[in-house]
Amino acid sequence: MESNMELQVEHLCKSYRKKEALQDVSFTLRRGIYGLLGENGAGKSTLMRMMATVDFPTKGNIRYGGKDIFGMDEGYRGLIGYMPQDYNVYPGFTAKDFLEYMGVLKGIPEAKLKDRIMEVLEFVNLSEVADKKVKTFSGGMKRRIGIAQAIINEPKILILDEPTAGLDPKECNAALYSRQKKHFIFDSINTITAHSFR
Repeated sequence: MESNMELQVEHLCKSYRKKEALQDVSFTLRRGIYGLLGENGAGKSTLMRMMATVDFPTKGNIRYGGKDIFGMDEGYRGLIGYMPQDYNVYPGFTAKDFLEYMGVLKGIPEAKLKDRIMEVLEFVNLSEVADKKVKTFSGGMKRRIGIAQAIINEPKILILDEPTAGLDPKECNAALYSRQKKHFIFDSINTITAHSFR
């Protein structure tokens, strides 16, 4: 396995004033699908925010390919896709508009973006509502558009915080576990957190 495909978390700690959210967490991720399971308040979302560089550790390091992810800055953020637990979608956008907006933010070339939008909409089973306003979507559909924006840049590291919340089993399968489409995320480090799996 190539060393540059490793994401290393080393002695990670996070404190908020007097509250300790994470204490001395260490692990190494390689290609594959990983799940974080734990009770509410266990620090799962805190860990994932730091892995996405949205938050900073009090102590410890996170490295990708041996490099500190916070030092890599845009170089690292260009490698990841992230859907947080609390995820808001711009209600006035259509699904295509929203993904175009996110694709531009992630630096996807215009010549590639149109096709990429249709690929991810098909992947999350939303191609039939591509021109519908997101404000008309159900909670499950909004989670799926959240997954779509996370994968639109073909990330090396995919971080999904409770991606199946609000999805029924059929939607969950369509969004993440379809065997025919598993290759879509095969070469990624996929980190998924959930309170329980159905």
